[in-house]
Amino acid sequence: MSTPSTSIADSQRLLNAEKRAEQWALTVLRGTTFTDCLKFNDLAPTLEVQTPEGKTVTIRGSDIYDSRTWKKFLANINQDENICQLTEVGERLAAQYKTWLLGGHTARYRALATEADLAWLERVITLAVTRHIMEQKYAAYTSQGLETFANPGTAIEMGNLMLLNHVTREIARSVHHIIKEPTQAQQLIEQFCEEQYRQMQALLKREPLLPGGTPPSALPAQKEEK
Repeated sequence: MSTPSTSIADSQRLLNAEKRAEQWALTVLRGTTFTDCLKFNDLAPTLEVQTPEGKTVTIRGSDIYDSRTWKKFLANINQDENICQLTEVGERLAAQYKTWLLGGHTARYRALATEADLAWLERVITLAVTRHIMEQKYAAYTSQGLETFANPGTAIEMGNLMLLNHVTREIARSVHHIIKEPTQAQQLIEQFCEEQYRQMQALLKREPLLPGGTPPSALPAQKEEK
């Protein structure tokens, strides 16, 4: 039987784990699109795989993150969409999402069979699940006033990242309207995003969050990466 002191210690341990998870998760929010997120984390946006029938199919990371796919998965496992916990819950959902994609969703995912393909899938799922949970945390925090963040400072940083992503999208529209050469336009957008991100980190007076960083042990796929 646990004592009150043990329960308090366990609660503090879980709170600290969630704080660490949130801090790492901020890196996953960088990027106006999930494809940008994959690039920041050194992951290919797509994979081409061969089906047992010899047909080539394309697996897109953006489809794994797609809100319709995510909601369909949650409905399939009878999970409420209001998920605001990265530790334990995020790990469980990531494992279930992988199982569902490989066996309960469209047949194309069953073509992912090699170790490298499955490792790519697991990392993409980690980012997708983390991003969805962080977005839900922020939505509940701003619209309902719920204390969904273990660290209140993370909510501020989250808001800054969301604002940066919004501004970048607007700038991107303007740049593409003015500059017709795609490569030049993309380079200009990336330079803007990097500078805005650098200034935001300087304002917060903290070390920059490096894309591709290692998630804490409580987050999904960490065991596989070890």
